[in-house]
This record gives sequence, C-alpha cells and structure tokens, in this order.
Amino acid sequence: MKKPLYSLLLTANCLLLTVFLGCSGIPLIGKKSTGGKITIINENLNPDRLVDVKIIKELAGQKKFLIVSNDRYTDWLLGFLKGEIVDEKGVPLENIQIIVDGIGFENAVTDINGIYKVRFKIPIVKGIADANGKLIIHPKWETELEVKGMSYQPTIKDAPFRIYYNGNAGGIVALNEGKLPPTITLNKITQSQYKQQVKHKKTLENKKPVEKKEPSKKAAPAPEKTPEIGIEDDLFKALEDFNK
Repeated sequence: MKKPLYSLLLTANCLLLTVFLGCSGIPLIGKKSTGGKITIINENLNPDRLVDVKIIKELAGQKKFLIVSNDRYTDWLLGFLKGEIVDEKGVPLENIQIIVDGIGFENAVTDINGIYKVRFKIPIVKGIADANGKLIIHPKWETELEVKGMSYQPTIKDAPFRIYYNGNAGGIVALNEGKLPPTITLNKITQSQYKQQVKHKKTLENKKPVEKKEPSKKAAPAPEKTPEIGIEDDLFKALEDFNK
C-alpha cells in the first residue's frame, strides 16, 4: 500500500514543480527563446529583392504572475530591401544616398556595385507584419550640383512600396513594388544643362494659351408664365415617389 501512495505523492510533486517552472519563465522543454534565436521564413516570394529575411525574438519586458515575473518577447520581421542604381549608360553609381520615408526602415547608400540595401525591422502582430515605405533617391542632388557643378538627377524622385508578411499562412513574405523598379536610373547633368532645362520649362509654361474671359452678359428676365393647374401637384407627387 505504501508504494502506490509514494508514487502518487511523487507524481503530485512533479506536477507542482512543472507548474512553478512554467510560471516563472523557465522553459519546460528545450531552451528559452532569446533575442539571438532565429526562425527562418518558409517561403520568400522575392528572393532577389528581399534578402536575408528572418524572424527574431526580442525581449519586450516582463509580465507578472502572482509574485513570479516572466519574460515577454516580441517577434520582428527583419531583412533588407535590395536594389540597384545606374547611370544612363548602365554603369553602377556609388555613394548615392537613399532616404526612406516609413516606420521601421533605415536609410542606405549604394556600394561600389551600385547596390543599396535598405534594412527593415517590422513588428509582427497576431502573425501579421505590414509596412509601407517610400524611397527618396539622391535627395541632395541639386545642392551637389551647385557645389560641384555636376550631379546625377534621379528619373524617379520617390518610389512607394509595401512589405507584407503572413505567419498564419506558412510564413509567406511578399513585396508590392508599386513604382519601385529593381534598377533605378540617374542622369548625369551639369549646371549649365540644368539651367537650360529650367529655362526650357519656363518657356513652355509661357507658351500656354491664356484663356480669355468673355464679359458676362446679363440674361434677360424670363417672361412670367401663368402657372398651369396641376403642375405643382404633379411635382410634389414625383418627389414623394422618388423618396419612396
């Protein structure tokens, strides 16, 4: 009789220990997730544009259960948006600044191969990460033109895009490029060429025909008409039918 009672007490103690460890934040099986733990996304729909995409867990604080504190973690979608910038001849451009308008994105600069990588870090809420951004290409090109007398004028001033991740659908991540092409072209321009460009634009604006406003003519007062019998009744009846 003592053996079954001893086994029962041992089982009860194990259950209490398991509950205590779980509430205190100590993992029951395996190791506790930390900021360095990475879960690779199952499928990347844009392998050439979204690179080094992964999910990380970061400590976001603590939640208390009675007198025991438990670490609370948040999932983040981390990766890089990759693209290329070249001149009109297709030659890669180095040190072209990229500014990103959007929460969760960092600015970037092109390398010697004309490649830029915009780092993004987007919070995952209920399995979904969704963020909109806009690339502003070489924003200080006019200042560079005044200082150096030559610069690269972007053919696209800004390019909106969207990054979407759905962990509930197997970890699919997608990029809606919108007006953001994989390769962006910048045209080499000198200060004299830019002045001619501005002058030509003003000339075209001045050549636009100016619309002449004709003097307003006062309309002659309409002759008074004797209202026919039944017109008002028919009008209100039509309004009532319309409202119905």
